[in-house]
Amino acid sequence: AMPTALALRASTFIGRTNASLRASSHASTSTARRPAPIRADVRRSWQSQKSLRMTLQDEHERHTFESYLSDGERVIGVTFPDGRRREKLDETTWRVRLLPFEFLGQRVTVYATLTLTPLEEGLTIGAKELEFVGLPKEMDLQGKVKLTMEGALRPPRGDKTVNGDVTLTLDAAVNDFVAMTPGLDFVVNGINDTVLANLQGSIEDNLLADYARWWKQCQRLAAVRASRAAAAAATE
Repeated sequence: AMPTALALRASTFIGRTNASLRASSHASTSTARRPAPIRADVRRSWQSQKSLRMTLQDEHERHTFESYLSDGERVIGVTFPDGRRREKLDETTWRVRLLPFEFLGQRVTVYATLTLTPLEEGLTIGAKELEFVGLPKEMDLQGKVKLTMEGALRPPRGDKTVNGDVTLTLDAAVNDFVAMTPGLDFVVNGINDTVLANLQGSIEDNLLADYARWWKQCQRLAAVRASRAAAAAATE
């Protein structure tokens, strides 16, 4: 759930926006002979960043965390374990549904198209599209939002710490009433932070535990293969 202070700011923001709209409507009625003012969309940009630091207690010498990160499909599957929340679009791209959050008493769900690209020094995360479902109509973000999400997970070095960061930049066209309303930055930054915290929590809660399962599976598979090879050699 959204923090109380942020919810109060958001409520104030919506109230002021509605008051401005009512005042504009009244002014237009009382001065009907004047040309209606042109209300243009104003481009605004907001950016939020989250850092990830996870301590890897036990990294296998052969089956490293870096090798684990090269399997993007497994990483997505662990981050979004509910198969209903993810859809594979191609070899590196998935459409995912983040966990919903409460906003002004409404349930808001975010859909994102994520691209995972394995690199020599870890994994990069990018996003092409962002869709909000359930935001109050006063926000009017649908069809006017450009999302840029860039992130990376880097394998541990000497201190056994997995480091990562995700930056979310949201560019939106909002009408001039909304653009000038106090509290807008608090609201949109709150949305950004909630989306990133959602993603951060999914990664931190699941990734390291799955890595431990993965390298143990690799060990067992290697042992089975070695046993079969030895048996085959003995029968020759």
